[in-house]
Amino acid sequence: MGLVKNSYVGRTFIQPSQTIRQLGIRLKLNPLRDIIEGKRIVVVDDSIVRGNTQRAIVRMLREAGAREIHVRISSPPVKWPCFYGIDFATRAELVASGLEIEEIRRSIGADSLGYVSLEGLIKSTQVDENKLCGACFTGQYPIRIPADMSEGKMRLEITEVHGN
Repeated sequence: MGLVKNSYVGRTFIQPSQTIRQLGIRLKLNPLRDIIEGKRIVVVDDSIVRGNTQRAIVRMLREAGAREIHVRISSPPVKWPCFYGIDFATRAELVASGLEIEEIRRSIGADSLGYVSLEGLIKSTQVDENKLCGACFTGQYPIRIPADMSEGKMRLEITEVHGN
C-alpha cells in the first residue's frame, strides 16, 4: 500500500472540468515515500478514460522514488463515448481513441502498460456476451446513435426529453 486513498473524493473522470479533475486526483491519492522509494510498482486500475489519473499517479510515484512503474488496466481501451449513463468524455477526449497502447504508455509516463482484452473481460463476467454492452470499447452500440451525437450523453438526454 504505497498510496493512501482519501475516500471523500469521488470519481474524478466525471468531474465537469479538467482543472477540477486534476485537483481531485491530487486530493484523492497520497504517496508514502518510505514504502515506494526504490521499488518496482504495479498500479492496477479499472479503466483509462482521459489518462489524467494514471498520468498523475505515475508522476506521484516517480516523485516518491519508485524505480519502475507498470500500469495494468482491467478493461480494454475505452475508445468510444458512452451514451447510456456513464457521463464521460467525447471521443476526442478519450486517450485511447487516437493513440496506440505504446503511445498511451508514453503519455502517462509508465514503464509498461497492459490492458485486459475484450474477450478476457467478457469471459470474466460469466454473462452471455449478447447481454453485455461493449460499445465504449468497440463503437458497436446496441441501439442506433444519431449522427450528430458529437456532444455526448447530454445531447442524447436533451433529444429524448425535448423530442428534437
